[in-house]
Amino acid sequence: MQHSYTPLTRRWLARGAVALLIAAGLAGCGGGGEVYVSGGPPPVDPLNLALTRVGPQSIQVDWSDHPGVASFDVLRDGYALATVNTTTLIDSSVYVNQTYCYQVKGYDPRGYLIAATDTGCVTVVQ
Repeated sequence: MQHSYTPLTRRWLARGAVALLIAAGLAGCGGGGEVYVSGGPPPVDPLNLALTRVGPQSIQVDWSDHPGVASFDVLRDGYALATVNTTTLIDSSVYVNQTYCYQVKGYDPRGYLIAATDTGCVTVVQ
């Protein structure tokens, strides 16, 4: 059995579609089997989180570093508080008798999430 193919140009072909077309073509020619495509985001590694009250209306958020992280997003109550490239942040916008929950997410230079803390909460009391 003879198989033929038609060359495709990049003008209309999206990235990743080439691998899909080649895999589909091989499967259709009896060269089937499983096809694995790599290049997705790596698994997320855990980071340690520490919350310390450092003033009447300030909480220091500290977390462990990760060698592949280019930047960290600090979230408070699920919303972005800051993006930093250090492992410490002082949140000076807290109020007494309120509870605040923090999480830190670390991203590699390509923007993939590669490390994160669990969520930690602290209540500011007088």
